[in-house]
Amino acid sequence: MHEEIINLIESPELREHLLHNPQLLSGDHYMQIVGGAPVEIIRKRELLGRLVADGCNSSDDTPYWHYRQICIDYIDDCLDALKVVDGNKKMLLVSEISFIDSEVGSAITHGPFPVASWQAALAAMKAYADKWSEMTDLSSSYWMIELFNLANDPSCSYPYDGFLQPDYTYYANASGEIQYICREEEGECGEVLDCIVGGIFGPWFKGAYVDLPTPYRKGDILEIDCRPWAPGPCYCLVANSKLDCLYLDADGQIGCGSIPYGSCFAGWAHTNLMLSPVFRARRVARPLPEACATLQAIELNQIDNLLEECASSKEEEPIWLDIYRHRAR
Repeated sequence: MHEEIINLIESPELREHLLHNPQLLSGDHYMQIVGGAPVEIIRKRELLGRLVADGCNSSDDTPYWHYRQICIDYIDDCLDALKVVDGNKKMLLVSEISFIDSEVGSAITHGPFPVASWQAALAAMKAYADKWSEMTDLSSSYWMIELFNLANDPSCSYPYDGFLQPDYTYYANASGEIQYICREEEGECGEVLDCIVGGIFGPWFKGAYVDLPTPYRKGDILEIDCRPWAPGPCYCLVANSKLDCLYLDADGQIGCGSIPYGSCFAGWAHTNLMLSPVFRARRVARPLPEACATLQAIELNQIDNLLEECASSKEEEPIWLDIYRHRAR
């Protein structure tokens, strides 16, 4: 089963590294792989169930089996919410499809499209695909489906300024297969979305983060293609063992960020990145593409200074970006 989970990783070097070194992985790592992989949510639930059973029979895996059960309950709650939409006039599903545009550097959205039930949403997404698949590459698109409870108090809707916010958000591929889910954290007004991506979920979670032991070294140039969640392919230079990195921004200047957190390409802050780049990273094979010329020219002894200069020169993020991320998650 553990080998089956590792094989969810599409990055060839990382997958082989972990298959040959399973002793590097903890129970939490396997949860992160299951939760973060771009596979159907029902399969994630099935794998988590097998991990729970495996953990219950293991004396050295406490408390991870309990966390896995919490994740299963979380998935069940999100999926059960879809079942009560049908025929309930107080519930509304709103779908919109986003296309990743490499030139724009972010998602172009078509919608929103309100529907009365999950079955109606599935039928509409299929009809959309049937109509547009011959003219548009839907493999670089994803659906975001939001579930609203019309009985909620819109005054408790930060950062929506009086408009209702969704109780649940579902992220699906072009065919309507749900892969990631978010639930509004119950509690005081203004709490952020409670998301399951990887093995970590809760109001403290930000971004598509996974923390896996990787084989990459300082100076490696990686190609990352996280479509449909972000433009691709993109290139970055590994700066240290934590996978901080250098990349070229939209103006051709050196930017810096983190590969596990997804801040490793131009325009990352404006994407709905549910998939950590760690799942898709691969060393660039020679000859290197022209896009890597500037990164390739950076010497090993220059990396630390460039990273420090970049980090110290970053401007404070505008408040709208925090609002955008709240909605995007």
